[in-house]
Amino acid sequence: MVVVPSILHRRTFPIVLATFIILIAASCARATPELKAQATRSAASSAVSQAITVMTYNIQQLGYPNWIADHFEKQRLALIPETIETFAPRPDVLVLQEVFTQHAYDFLLSTLSEVYPYHTQVVGEDCKDPRWKSISGNCRMSLYKGNSGLLIFSRWPIEQQHAYVFDAVRVSKTFDFLARKGVVYAKIEVAQNDPNRLAEPMMLHVFGTHLQASAAEHDIRLLQLDEMRRFIDGFEIPKDQAVILAGDFNISSIDQSGFNDMLAHAMAKVTLEKGGVGSISDSTNGYRRLLKGKKAEGRADLTLDYVLFRRDHLQPMNKPKLQVIDFKSSVAWRGDRLFKPNVELNDLSDHYPAIMQFEFSVSD
Repeated sequence: MVVVPSILHRRTFPIVLATFIILIAASCARATPELKAQATRSAASSAVSQAITVMTYNIQQLGYPNWIADHFEKQRLALIPETIETFAPRPDVLVLQEVFTQHAYDFLLSTLSEVYPYHTQVVGEDCKDPRWKSISGNCRMSLYKGNSGLLIFSRWPIEQQHAYVFDAVRVSKTFDFLARKGVVYAKIEVAQNDPNRLAEPMMLHVFGTHLQASAAEHDIRLLQLDEMRRFIDGFEIPKDQAVILAGDFNISSIDQSGFNDMLAHAMAKVTLEKGGVGSISDSTNGYRRLLKGKKAEGRADLTLDYVLFRRDHLQPMNKPKLQVIDFKSSVAWRGDRLFKPNVELNDLSDHYPAIMQFEFSVSD
């Protein structure tokens, strides 16, 4: 056995220890990026995103005969489903207003069912319809009031549907007080992107509405928004689930004070896309010009139709902006008039639809 002098131990030990520390530090430095990458991959595997596109559209199916106001409802209606199917990306959920007639309802169901196999009933059509999970508010059948024109279509299963009819209403020149306006609620079970995933299904809560129309009735619209907010809150929806509000709010995007009131009373958020057309566009919508005549000349575009999301519930991962679609059919419809020139137009309603494309986080 070779005996090493103790002096050698005292002199070499610090050098050996220092070398050992340097080697360990270098090894850790090399491993850190890989460990970080593994952590990132692990986090990514535990959360994915779900794309959801919601569209709101006032299709103006009032039940008026053509001789009253040149509405040509059947001609326009015939082209709406096929035009919606040309959208890219195609909306996942449709929130419709002014589906007042039985013909419009039946036609939409028969033509949209392949793409949108799930739908609600029309709010206010029957205040005792057992297909609703609940019907609340001022839903009373009467001879002089019609339905709300509100319903929702979805490409995903609707687990529950609920109806609410507003208490707040005022007699006005727009005659919308003759409709049982309110809120339609669809609780939707979203099929996530990867069909092989075993995650719990995402629940999406969509509320559609159509507020009082006459411009002077802003106070009534705010009362209706308060009713809508209380209706939503009554379901005690978990805060980690998305709540979407969509419809014709009849509040102008160019009235900043009124617009701010809408967001405050709805407890909601929206970002408007800059530029483009408004959902009410006398300058680009030939059908509006047909209805309004000289009143349409020189009027600025504005938006009355919105897709909002509640600020106290699940927030989108992206920064979605409301997009108004210059919605025109590739095929023109023709309107024959007895004492006026016939018309041939590609516009399908006096409103353009508005859409919002969301990306929501979904846990694995």
